[in-house]
Amino acid sequence: MNVRKYTGKYAGQRLPRRIIAMLVSVIFMGFGVSLFVLGSMGSDPFSTLNLGVSSRLGISFGIWQAIFNVLMLILVVFLDRSMLGLGTIGNMFLVGFSADFFGSLWAVVIPAGFTFPLWARLLLTLGGVAAQIIGCSFYVTSNLGMAPYDCISFIVPNKTKIPFRWWRIFLDLVAVAIGFFCGASIGIGTLIMAFGTGPLLPLCNKYLAAPALKIAEIPKETL
Repeated sequence: MNVRKYTGKYAGQRLPRRIIAMLVSVIFMGFGVSLFVLGSMGSDPFSTLNLGVSSRLGISFGIWQAIFNVLMLILVVFLDRSMLGLGTIGNMFLVGFSADFFGSLWAVVIPAGFTFPLWARLLLTLGGVAAQIIGCSFYVTSNLGMAPYDCISFIVPNKTKIPFRWWRIFLDLVAVAIGFFCGASIGIGTLIMAFGTGPLLPLCNKYLAAPALKIAEIPKETL
């Protein structure tokens, strides 16, 4: 799957609207991560990795995610910078620091030591799934550049004969494994994000994000 053929496909359409949508969407994705943390039933693979490593290092999720994104960005710049853009920067920093912000907010609102019942944890996890997929949909449809992790998901298949699907599955499994061994929670949220994003994201792109952003034509690879 080659991203170059569509990165500029609708570069001039609704640019101010798309920039605002990108900024709101990455903050909404950070909100989703904070719900995953409250639910303690797993999160998306990349957040699982960063939640685990940040807890092991004793630093905030946002700070570690920013550091790790910068390291991956350096690699992407050398390999293929065509997928980078304003949205790359937004995703690199706003998702993690938004998750930290909402996490601090929950710490003020929720009494220390409070334990959510199972049904509430399930609802929080499903809320995190919804926030992540909807946010990702608007982020992808705004077409302002990919996050470094997603760039690497495309670069390897573009430069090798490895199919995108199998490379992404391998990459996500490695991320989940590292996060788990560093202490991150995995569970139903991880499974839904791993296997549900593929079928749900294109539907959100086509029926929610594209109409809301008034994008007449979106890349067929996102459908």
